[in-house]
Amino acid sequence: SSDETLSSIASRCCKRVYIGTAVLPKPLFLHDHQDDKGIPCATISTVEQHQIPDPATTPTHELPQYTQTILSEFNSIVIEHHLKWSPLVHTLPGPICQSSPPTMHLGKYDFSHVDAMVDFAIQHNLHIKGHVLVWHVTSPPFLEEMSPTQVREAVKRHIFTTMNYFKGRIKMWDVVNESLASDGTL
Repeated sequence: SSDETLSSIASRCCKRVYIGTAVLPKPLFLHDHQDDKGIPCATISTVEQHQIPDPATTPTHELPQYTQTILSEFNSIVIEHHLKWSPLVHTLPGPICQSSPPTMHLGKYDFSHVDAMVDFAIQHNLHIKGHVLVWHVTSPPFLEEMSPTQVREAVKRHIFTTMNYFKGRIKMWDVVNESLASDGTL
């Protein structure tokens, strides 16, 4: 039938089939005609202060088109960029603006954007896949100044910190993807 969605077809399969898409917080929570202009350094919390509809309580037809499409076509989301190491501890999520100074502190995490996306997915019965905790392109710069032993410990701490924080909420993970550059460096 032409009225069928990908998620409705997947629900009839004899095996569990995940139809997923990568998500980002701004299109998920901001309408197409809105952007972060006029919202200084738009974080999820400042977006909420500007009367952006809450996907948990807003009728589907009033949600951003991006969000409506996710809810009608997919049964799974991949939280891709915002779970990478540098975005969690270096430049993002923090304020979503270029003028923000990076956070360079080992062990200082900001899960606010990921929390908002995970809460959204759980409220809408979407499966969640976390991608990717260690990838050489998004390794924080402070790793370059560490010894191999310190890097090993920092990577282990990062993986355990992030996965423990989302324990029971994110059940599928890509943990390591291309951990070294092609020349063997971090």
